[in-house]
Amino acid sequence: MTAAVAMDHAVRFDAARLAYALLRMEEPMASILRTCKRADAPVLGEDAYSFTPSWELIPRAEIVPFLVSLPSPALLAPTTTRGVVALTLLHELTGDRRRWGEKVLSNFSAGLDRFILQLGLTDDTDVLLEFEQETEVYSLAAVRMWTQQYGVLQVGWSLAPLRGDARAQAQLVVCRSDGQWFPSTQIDQSPGAAT
Repeated sequence: MTAAVAMDHAVRFDAARLAYALLRMEEPMASILRTCKRADAPVLGEDAYSFTPSWELIPRAEIVPFLVSLPSPALLAPTTTRGVVALTLLHELTGDRRRWGEKVLSNFSAGLDRFILQLGLTDDTDVLLEFEQETEVYSLAAVRMWTQQYGVLQVGWSLAPLRGDARAQAQLVVCRSDGQWFPSTQIDQSPGAAT
């Protein structure tokens, strides 16, 4: 494997990690499905996710590799059932549905480009994501690939400068579907603040 291919895979892996982090952020908004289950079966929303229309249970430890393996960019829409995400692969769409799916991702990418320009960020910028008990740092390249490959719907976001913090130079400011912002101290609640 060449160094460029290995780096591209690492960036895609981190972009998938970012998408999965945003899905986890949305978990409290969904209900736990109470059904009869085998004692040895994974619990949906606790141990595993299902990406509909498939009902295959993907263990949490395998979600990032699953997202990396998708054959095309995807739209991911958390549902009202915890651990169930509606998965739409762009290459399976046609006509207007495909154009609108592509438009969602192009809007994400254009929004990121606008923030990069406004904040004067460079390719070697690290970006912090913090919500509840989670803290992750991603490369700007991973954030860029996330906007191109994994449209996590229902989550608003923007990019803000991060000063005086050795972990990163910028911060991904995210809004959960209940209107809760993370971090709550860096909110711009003006219309159109979040993409």
